[in-house]
Amino acid sequence: MERKRITLVSIGSRGDVQPFCVLGRALADRGYKVAIATEKRLENLVVNEFRLPYRYIAGDTNGILLEPTYQKQLTTRSTRTLLKLGKQWKAKFNIDEILASYVIALEESDIIVSSSACLSETYAIAEQLNAAWIPFILTPMQPTKEFPLWMMGNITLGFKCLNLWSYNFFFKQMWKNERKYINQWRQQVLKLPQMKSSLGTIDFVNANERIPILIGSSKLFCGNKRSVPGDYDRNKVHLFGPVFASPSLLPEEVALFITGARTVSMPIVYIGFGNMPTDKPLELLKMALDVCTLAYCRAIVVAAWPELGSHEAISLLNNNAESLIVVDNVSHTTLFPKVDCILHHCGIGTCNTALLSGIPQIPCPARFDQPGNAKVLVNLGVAFRARPFQSLTAKQIAADVDNILVNTKDIQNRAKEVATLLRQECTGALDEYCDVISDAFPLREHTYVEEED
Repeated sequence: MERKRITLVSIGSRGDVQPFCVLGRALADRGYKVAIATEKRLENLVVNEFRLPYRYIAGDTNGILLEPTYQKQLTTRSTRTLLKLGKQWKAKFNIDEILASYVIALEESDIIVSSSACLSETYAIAEQLNAAWIPFILTPMQPTKEFPLWMMGNITLGFKCLNLWSYNFFFKQMWKNERKYINQWRQQVLKLPQMKSSLGTIDFVNANERIPILIGSSKLFCGNKRSVPGDYDRNKVHLFGPVFASPSLLPEEVALFITGARTVSMPIVYIGFGNMPTDKPLELLKMALDVCTLAYCRAIVVAAWPELGSHEAISLLNNNAESLIVVDNVSHTTLFPKVDCILHHCGIGTCNTALLSGIPQIPCPARFDQPGNAKVLVNLGVAFRARPFQSLTAKQIAADVDNILVNTKDIQNRAKEVATLLRQECTGALDEYCDVISDAFPLREHTYVEEED
């Protein structure tokens, strides 16, 4: 029997795509024909780090974070503004070319696994191919009465009806933004009927019993109860915990930096700026150096700003090589257990890996789900408080580092306890997700929801 062809599709940042590569690698090791479809920026991750075939998706979702003209605007915490900026950025690309790239990338797929960022595109192609289709969502976004969608936590006031409404409102807005071009493409190119539901693809996901929903998140992020919501259909919604990349070797310069710090008994702080938007990257670099001075520590900074290649930045780093090192990418799974404190932007993937490491954290959220994730870390007791990225200072960070190093509120042991809980939760998760994917049925007959706006 011919092996099933499985294509996993995700666009966005490394954190958005890497869990799909982890899944893809595990499925390939089971003998399936696996490919990862994503944007050109992540081809190296797919091919060289995970040794998987790459399929091209046009566009550059994450490029906006590195575009200087957008940097200052992106520092806002207004979700409405961020969605507007995202729409403006997307308009720079040819939507017909993007949609055509999905068709090519997914041709001949027997099973399609999709991220939340491209549900409508991948579902439509699965319909046309009569392939199995499975959404793999990295945060708890399945509607529930138990807790609201992350962006509306301050609006629902804990009322169950408003919690459920928050998801429907979000999905309606997302479908409103894409409805016109998706329906036109479905009808004219794919020869499929238009979707008339006010919620778009989400309605079809919930109506079709053949579609399992995978949520690659920890129960720790499922509201105050920290448990799988009771109103999730356990036969359809599968939340087994996050998946993690296997540890890989650290760059030689990072390994030497750690050895040098430990030789003289200096604590090490990880500072993960990544692609966090800023119009003043050199000031953040100087702030990291100030933290080293104030907290008497050394720092490993992960950042990918183009300005760090400037003469001024290189000179600054050369003059402070003993205190600080900057790299654009590193294995969190390998590095985090080797440091004493983790400062990061609270992307869900980084949160999970930091929790698994058992190391205390300093959450510095900037946008989207990050403030909500930071609140979870504080409530779990692995962080003292959230430090919003927009108002971050060296004095604040140094104070938190000092408190972590002297084990205020027994934070070091609390971080280890939470790590044990997470490790227990996600043991076997990767195999369980792979089982659901490999057993998925083709869409076949579809239940069309005819609800009008």
